[in-house]
Amino acid sequence: MLRTFDFIDLSHTIENGIPKCLPHPQIIIDPTITHDHDGYYCQTLVMGEHTASHVDAPAHMIPSMMDSTIDTCPVDALFGLAIKYDMWKISQEAGAQITEGQILSLEEQMGDGARQGDIVLMNFNWERHWRTGRDRKYFAMNEPGLAEDAVALFAKRGVKAVGSDTIACDIPIKDGVELEGFGHRTYWLPNGILIIEMLKNLPALPTRCYFMALPLKLKRGSGSPIRPVAIVPRTS
Repeated sequence: MLRTFDFIDLSHTIENGIPKCLPHPQIIIDPTITHDHDGYYCQTLVMGEHTASHVDAPAHMIPSMMDSTIDTCPVDALFGLAIKYDMWKISQEAGAQITEGQILSLEEQMGDGARQGDIVLMNFNWERHWRTGRDRKYFAMNEPGLAEDAVALFAKRGVKAVGSDTIACDIPIKDGVELEGFGHRTYWLPNGILIIEMLKNLPALPTRCYFMALPLKLKRGSGSPIRPVAIVPRTS
């Protein structure tokens, strides 16, 4: 059956100089062991748990949920039917707070909406700001986000996870100033709704697809890099 589907890679390549949350550890990928010197090839990796395309576990933000780390999540925690919202049609401004009413209007245009158990993928068209090197900070310090009522809407629907192509999913940020992250602190992580950040290739997705991603099984991990893919029917 899977031979009749295409697999779309939704992950960024992990490399030196990619965007990251400014307080997080530096990303270092070093070719420590080489064929010339050692007879084989192996790199040393130094990076935080929230590097590139990744998932946040409840322990990341909720002190009372330190037992809800990434290694305790079911293996299929990030497997499920997904629905894509083209949030860029509402706003592409850094710091914007998209409201419940705006999302409901977008759902009318889509003819669909998130249901219980769905994985919500929010396409802000923010991948266009992804840079490596000196220009990477804009992506890390700016993004549209959601107002409290919009965050609450997805929580009330009983979704499984929410992801985006931005660095902090629901949190509006402008020039490094963050507004309240109601998904991180109030409605999503406290209720076991996982948060997926820094996705790519969301414009290539249809409204509905099947989403799959596996985090690393990090002991007491606050999150983990992931290799997410969307499974979509082959059109040719």
